Amino acid sequence: MPLLPNIQWAQRKDRVYLTIDLQNAKNPTIKLDNGSEGKHGHVSFKGKAQSHATGADAHEYEVELDLFGAIDSEESKISISDRSVLLVIAKQEPTGEHWPRLLKETGKVGRNIKVDWNKWVDEDEEEDKPDDLDMSQLQNLQQFGGGGMGGMGGMAGMPGMADMNFEDLGGDDENINGAADSDDDDLPPLEKE
Repeated sequence: MPLLPNIQWAQRKDRVYLTIDLQNAKNPTIKLDNGSEGKHGHVSFKGKAQSHATGADAHEYEVELDLFGAIDSEESKISISDRSVLLVIAKQEPTGEHWPRLLKETGKVGRNIKVDWNKWVDEDEEEDKPDDLDMSQLQNLQQFGGGGMGGMGGMAGMPGMADMNFEDLGGDDENINGAADSDDDDLPPLEKE
Protein backbone atom coordinates (compact mmCIF):
# COMPACT_ATOMS: atom_id res chain seq x y z
CA MET A 1 0.00 0.00 0.00
CA PRO A 2 1.48 3.39 -0.99
CA LEU A 3 2.34 5.95 1.68
CA LEU A 4 1.15 9.58 1.80
CA PRO A 5 3.94 12.12 1.28
CA ASN A 6 4.24 15.25 3.42
CA ILE A 7 3.15 18.32 1.47
CA GLN A 8 3.68 22.02 2.13
CA TRP A 9 1.71 24.70 0.31
CA ALA A 10 1.59 28.45 -0.18
CA GLN A 11 -0.10 30.70 -2.71
CA ARG A 12 -0.12 33.97 -4.60
CA LYS A 13 -3.01 35.54 -6.50
CA ASP A 14 -1.96 33.76 -9.68
CA ARG A 15 -0.45 30.47 -8.46
CA VAL A 16 -0.16 27.79 -5.79
CA TYR A 17 3.11 26.30 -4.56
CA LEU A 18 3.07 22.61 -3.60
CA THR A 19 6.26 21.08 -2.21
CA ILE A 20 6.18 17.32 -1.91
CA ASP A 21 8.77 16.43 0.72
CA LEU A 22 10.38 13.35 -0.81
CA GLN A 23 14.04 12.74 -1.52
CA ASN A 24 15.41 11.13 -4.66
CA ALA A 25 12.03 10.73 -6.36
CA LYS A 26 12.68 8.47 -9.33
CA ASN A 27 10.39 8.56 -12.36
CA PRO A 28 7.37 10.09 -10.61
CA THR A 29 4.05 10.34 -12.40
CA ILE A 30 2.47 13.75 -11.89
CA LYS A 31 -0.80 14.80 -13.49
CA LEU A 32 -2.61 18.12 -13.31
CA ASP A 33 -6.09 18.73 -14.67
CA ASN A 34 -9.42 20.33 -13.78
CA GLY A 35 -11.38 17.13 -13.25
CA SER A 36 -14.66 16.29 -14.95
CA GLU A 37 -16.47 19.47 -13.84
CA GLY A 38 -13.64 21.82 -14.80
CA LYS A 39 -14.19 23.90 -11.65
CA HIS A 40 -11.57 22.40 -9.36
CA GLY A 41 -7.96 21.50 -10.06
CA HIS A 42 -6.82 17.94 -9.48
CA VAL A 43 -3.25 16.91 -8.61
CA SER A 44 -2.11 13.30 -8.84
CA PHE A 45 1.35 12.17 -7.68
CA LYS A 46 2.78 8.63 -7.72
CA GLY A 47 6.39 7.70 -7.29
CA LYS A 48 9.08 5.82 -5.46
CA ALA A 49 11.26 7.90 -3.16
CA GLN A 50 12.83 8.30 0.26
CA SER A 51 11.44 10.35 3.10
CA HIS A 52 12.80 11.79 6.35
CA ALA A 53 9.98 9.96 8.10
CA THR A 54 10.75 6.49 6.70
CA GLY A 55 14.54 6.51 6.55
CA ALA A 56 16.96 5.52 3.81
CA ASP A 57 14.78 2.89 2.15
CA ALA A 58 12.71 3.95 -0.85
CA HIS A 59 8.94 3.43 -0.66
CA GLU A 60 5.99 3.94 -2.98
CA TYR A 61 4.12 7.22 -2.40
CA GLU A 62 0.81 8.38 -3.78
CA VAL A 63 -1.46 11.37 -3.25
CA GLU A 64 -4.57 12.75 -4.97
CA LEU A 65 -5.65 16.33 -4.20
CA ASP A 66 -8.81 18.14 -5.32
CA LEU A 67 -7.94 21.82 -5.18
CA PHE A 68 -10.23 24.71 -4.24
CA GLY A 69 -10.22 26.36 -7.67
CA ALA A 70 -9.54 25.66 -11.32
CA ILE A 71 -5.95 25.54 -12.59
CA ASP A 72 -4.08 26.09 -15.84
CA SER A 73 -1.98 22.96 -16.36
CA GLU A 74 -0.28 24.39 -19.46
CA GLU A 75 1.22 27.28 -17.47
CA SER A 76 2.13 25.17 -14.43
CA LYS A 77 5.78 24.31 -13.73
CA ILE A 78 7.74 21.64 -11.89
CA SER A 79 11.17 21.07 -10.40
CA ILE A 80 12.34 17.66 -9.20
CA SER A 81 15.47 17.80 -7.08
CA ASP A 82 17.23 15.36 -4.79
CA ARG A 83 15.41 16.97 -1.83
CA SER A 84 11.82 17.53 -2.98
CA VAL A 85 9.33 17.90 -5.80
CA LEU A 86 8.11 21.48 -6.30
CA LEU A 87 4.94 22.20 -8.27
CA VAL A 88 4.11 25.79 -9.19
CA ILE A 89 0.47 25.46 -10.22
CA ALA A 90 -0.99 28.34 -12.23
CA LYS A 91 -4.51 29.37 -11.24
CA GLN A 92 -7.01 29.58 -14.08
CA GLU A 93 -8.07 33.03 -12.83
CA PRO A 94 -4.64 34.63 -12.25
CA THR A 95 -6.03 38.05 -11.29
CA GLY A 96 -8.35 36.58 -8.71
CA GLU A 97 -8.07 36.61 -4.96
CA HIS A 98 -6.28 34.17 -2.73
CA TRP A 99 -8.13 30.91 -2.22
CA PRO A 100 -9.56 30.59 1.30
CA ARG A 101 -8.03 27.10 1.53
CA LEU A 102 -6.02 24.65 -0.58
CA LEU A 103 -8.55 21.87 -0.99
CA LYS A 104 -12.05 21.75 -2.42
CA GLU A 105 -13.45 20.06 0.68
CA THR A 106 -14.07 22.11 3.79
CA GLY A 107 -12.98 20.95 7.21
CA LYS A 108 -9.73 19.72 8.61
CA VAL A 109 -7.01 18.76 6.12
CA GLY A 110 -4.87 15.67 6.50
CA ARG A 111 -1.88 15.64 8.82
CA ASN A 112 0.41 15.39 5.82
CA ILE A 113 -0.55 18.87 4.47
CA LYS A 114 0.92 21.97 6.09
CA VAL A 115 1.43 25.63 5.22
CA ASP A 116 4.85 26.48 3.77
CA TRP A 117 5.67 29.56 5.85
CA ASN A 118 8.91 30.10 3.90
CA LYS A 119 6.91 30.85 0.74
CA TRP A 120 3.74 32.27 2.31
CA VAL A 121 2.85 35.93 1.74
CA ASP A 122 -0.37 37.48 3.03
CA GLU A 123 -2.71 38.69 0.33
CA ASP A 124 -2.45 42.34 1.37
CA GLU A 125 1.37 42.18 1.38
CA GLU A 126 1.80 40.44 -1.95
CA GLU A 127 2.50 43.63 -3.92
CA ASP A 128 5.23 44.69 -1.45
CA LYS A 129 7.11 41.37 -1.40
CA PRO A 130 8.49 40.24 -4.76
CA ASP A 131 8.56 36.52 -5.46
CA ASP A 132 12.15 35.28 -5.24
CA LEU A 133 11.49 32.00 -7.09
CA ASP A 134 13.26 31.87 -10.46
CA MET A 135 10.54 30.43 -12.70
CA SER A 136 13.02 29.98 -15.58
CA GLN A 137 14.63 27.12 -13.65
CA LEU A 138 11.39 25.12 -13.60
CA GLN A 139 10.20 22.73 -16.29
CA ASN A 140 6.89 23.13 -18.10
CA LEU A 141 4.59 20.20 -17.37
CA GLN A 142 3.29 20.14 -20.94
CA GLN A 143 6.72 19.15 -22.24
CA PHE A 144 6.07 15.73 -20.78
CA GLY A 145 2.75 14.87 -22.43
CA GLY A 146 -0.58 16.17 -21.17
CA GLY A 147 0.46 17.34 -17.73
CA GLY A 148 1.94 13.98 -16.76
CA MET A 149 5.54 13.45 -15.74
CA GLY A 150 7.68 10.42 -16.02
CA GLY A 151 11.41 9.96 -16.08
CA MET A 152 12.38 13.57 -15.48
CA GLY A 153 15.52 14.14 -13.47
CA GLY A 154 16.24 17.08 -11.20
CA MET A 155 17.92 20.34 -12.15
CA ALA A 156 21.46 19.69 -13.26
CA GLY A 157 23.83 22.07 -11.53
CA MET A 158 22.90 25.56 -10.54
CA PRO A 159 22.89 27.78 -13.64
CA GLY A 160 23.99 31.32 -12.96
CA MET A 161 26.03 30.39 -9.90
CA ALA A 162 29.38 30.20 -11.74
CA ASP A 163 29.54 33.99 -12.10
CA MET A 164 28.61 34.70 -8.49
CA ASN A 165 31.31 36.28 -6.32
CA PHE A 166 30.89 34.79 -2.85
CA GLU A 167 33.49 37.16 -1.40
CA ASP A 168 30.88 39.93 -1.69
CA LEU A 169 28.60 38.08 0.72
CA GLY A 170 30.57 38.89 3.85
CA GLY A 171 33.40 37.45 5.83
CA ASP A 172 35.28 40.70 6.31
CA ASP A 173 35.49 42.77 9.49
CA GLU A 174 32.61 45.09 8.67
CA ASN A 175 28.93 44.48 9.01
CA ILE A 176 26.21 45.65 6.60
CA ASN A 177 26.28 49.22 7.93
CA GLY A 178 30.06 49.50 7.53
CA ALA A 179 30.76 49.46 11.28
CA ALA A 180 33.41 47.21 12.76
CA ASP A 181 32.12 43.92 14.11
CA SER A 182 31.89 44.08 17.90
CA ASP A 183 32.61 40.34 18.20
CA ASP A 184 36.26 41.02 17.41
CA ASP A 185 36.88 43.10 20.56
CA ASP A 186 39.34 41.73 23.08
CA LEU A 187 37.65 39.62 25.69
CA PRO A 188 38.59 39.88 29.36
CA PRO A 189 40.61 36.97 30.75
CA LEU A 190 38.70 34.11 32.39
CA GLU A 191 38.65 34.08 36.16
CA LYS A 192 40.76 31.47 37.90
CA GLU A 193 39.05 29.08 40.29
